[in-house]
Amino acid sequence: MKNTLRLTISIVLVFAFFNCAQKPQSALDTPEYHFKAGLRAVDEDNLSGARTSFQRAVDLDRKFAPGYAGLGLVDALEDNASAAKMNVNKAAMHAGRDPDVLALCGRVWIEMRNLDKTWFNNAEKYLTNALRKDENHEATLYYLGLANLYNYNFRNAEGFFKQVVDGKGEYAARADGKWELSQKVVRAVPGTMAGKKIALQEKINRADLAVLFTEELQVGELISKLPAPPATFQTPGQVAANQAEIKPADITGHWAESWIGDMLKYGVMDLSPDGNFYPGEKITRANYAMAVQRLLVIATRDNSLETRYFGESPSRFADVPSSHFAYNAMALCTERGIMKSDMITSQFNPNGPVSGADALLIIRSLQNSLRQTF
Repeated sequence: MKNTLRLTISIVLVFAFFNCAQKPQSALDTPEYHFKAGLRAVDEDNLSGARTSFQRAVDLDRKFAPGYAGLGLVDALEDNASAAKMNVNKAAMHAGRDPDVLALCGRVWIEMRNLDKTWFNNAEKYLTNALRKDENHEATLYYLGLANLYNYNFRNAEGFFKQVVDGKGEYAARADGKWELSQKVVRAVPGTMAGKKIALQEKINRADLAVLFTEELQVGELISKLPAPPATFQTPGQVAANQAEIKPADITGHWAESWIGDMLKYGVMDLSPDGNFYPGEKITRANYAMAVQRLLVIATRDNSLETRYFGESPSRFADVPSSHFAYNAMALCTERGIMKSDMITSQFNPNGPVSGADALLIIRSLQNSLRQTF
């Protein structure tokens, strides 16, 4: 009996020890200080340091809700969904109606968008609750914009980001770029899920472009409606090689294999001299212009478009000589209003990347150009 009593007392003491808050070691050793340090570490992509700081915050105060939300954020960023959910629940339990904590809980769920299909509903729940406490809460409005952006509700996202920008607060600068992105995507009007997903990418690659041309521009349908070409006409792809019969080794089994195959078949995109397609290679503005030029030649049955602007003097672009391999394509695209050079510097920036949103806008301009052609 005495042994059982001693064991029970020992268990209670151990449980009490691990559930008691630790004592601070200095005036700066506070939950608030460690929480802020943890957020800075997250911004610096130092997740190990962030976890240490957030853990210290809750060690000092077992009911410190922001600390648990911070731990949940680190868990989400490390793709540990179960731990993230557990810490978010702890944060919510101790948060009451604190909009700062609820906004951070919403952010955690946004970070879990690739881990849990219910991410948007859960993020929206926390963020809506935060707005009930403070309808102008800046962080909440920003994360509502972000949640809607990643859920492809682009018009809603645009509205939330505008509110944050107009507020000119702490989140205004980061909201500004997202607002611009939302506006671009709304103007581009992606009509397919593939287009919506690619619209959010900062840089697209060759596989992405093949998908966009197939899904958003519907190149196959466009070409099927064209009149039969003259007997002497050859597409750019036929001139280079009979790519329809070539299956590059580096697209076999690739997620975009069928789309890439269509682009090669129609001659809109080409292979490298070594016979590979390089689907993961980033698209530059010069690359994009070359692909558009190929499509315009196919659509108009006019091979002269490929050489019309070579050797112009002076060059119409401040940063590109007329001898550049893509000069003709760049000139053709700007001449038809499909792509633009900088209005002030007259630079085309041929090596610059192409974002998903910009790629979609170019496709819309290309569609307008094709409508004028036919």
